[in-house]
Amino acid sequence: MDKTNFEDTLDKITRYLKTKNLDYFDIRLENTKSNRISLENKIVKEININDITGIGIRIINKGHLGFCSSNNINNYKQIIDDCIKASRKTSKKIKFENWESNNKTVKDKYKDFEEMDLEKKVKELKKINEETLKTKTNYKILQSNINYIEKTRQKYFVSPDSFIFQKDPHLIFYSSITGKIGKTIENYMERAGECGGLEKLDFRKLKKLTNKNIKNVSEMLKAKPCPATKTDIILTPNLVDLLAHEAIGHASEADAVVNHSSVLQLGQVLTENKEITIVDDPTLKEFGYFAYDDEGTKARAKTIVKKGVVNDYLLDIESATTLKMKPNGNARADGFSHKPIVRMSNTYFKEGKDKLDMVLKDFSGYLLDGFAGGQVDPSVGTFMFGIKKAYKYNKGKVIGTFKQASISGNILDYLKNVTAVTNKIGEFGFGFCGKEGQTAFVSGSGPHLKIDNAVLGGTKHE
Repeated sequence: MDKTNFEDTLDKITRYLKTKNLDYFDIRLENTKSNRISLENKIVKEININDITGIGIRIINKGHLGFCSSNNINNYKQIIDDCIKASRKTSKKIKFENWESNNKTVKDKYKDFEEMDLEKKVKELKKINEETLKTKTNYKILQSNINYIEKTRQKYFVSPDSFIFQKDPHLIFYSSITGKIGKTIENYMERAGECGGLEKLDFRKLKKLTNKNIKNVSEMLKAKPCPATKTDIILTPNLVDLLAHEAIGHASEADAVVNHSSVLQLGQVLTENKEITIVDDPTLKEFGYFAYDDEGTKARAKTIVKKGVVNDYLLDIESATTLKMKPNGNARADGFSHKPIVRMSNTYFKEGKDKLDMVLKDFSGYLLDGFAGGQVDPSVGTFMFGIKKAYKYNKGKVIGTFKQASISGNILDYLKNVTAVTNKIGEFGFGFCGKEGQTAFVSGSGPHLKIDNAVLGGTKHE
């Protein structure tokens, strides 16, 4: 990204916008580079290289919002004029107050992905897959696929009061293995996502992840279909992440609150359990990290639920103005061609006081692990999550492994039935959150949670 040329262009765009007597404007100029390597068994199926630059310009003209974008940066005058004309045709007026003044070049240290040749990366990934296919297993490996993605997004944010530059590289790795015993076929996917550049690329870790996936497939081939029953359950950190994100996080997004499609209200007591605290924190160097949001607001941690009570919302400038609050840095856009909307970042349950080994010591029920799809309705708090694996415990001992499980219910009931929160948070997982046609990089985690009297769905009934 040629910073000198781009900053000169931004200065010209800013000066032109200032001649238009607007209530507000902001400019997001972005360059995104991405590389993808896809392997299917021993074959390199795809090497894809992308490089795109563009601008998104948002204006408020006499209370009316306008937004336009283009990858033809030099055509900014026509883009702005068209945006102003379009804003005059909108009937809805918005309130937009208390935006921040920030001038900052974010100096996070990353190694550029280009410092290692793409050919070397292909060679190392092929080696991992070839070793996987040679692994001696109790089943036949039908297919081993690897997807490797590196993406670097460099972006400017400019408003009448701010000038911010930041760089957000991410690395993503997927291992998908399909195995067969007799007539039974199972597929399992393990994945890793990192916020960072080439310094985060460690082929030894990727190999370990693939080895873990080999064991996962073996376990799934032996597992039985899960029974449907009412039981006590323990959720592993990757499912607690899901609970925080889907069941609480979306309901805490302030645009849902403004639109009366959230079950949460400030001060609402969700549970008497004082160990239930849920945080959204974009400042953590996890997959959902950013230093400033896409409205130029400095990122900060928000305690959504504090000791069982709804404590805060995730806000952009518009929703904060409507709710008479201050924006707190959760406006995100999926590239220059989209306008910012309220999004999560790194969302997680905080640790409690219970030791996992003591929780498991006399536990009878099911320990659940691995997410397999689902849905949630934040307006009423209902959810259904598919579960990959369920381990049946009887008085602290595993007596069976099951698959094709699910949990469902109302998050308010679930939180009231949490009886143990362990004292260590697991590794943060990563994901891609979809909303209004946009995708955001997110992450989350939590401790193990024990929940009593949960409905466990399956293919058989006890």
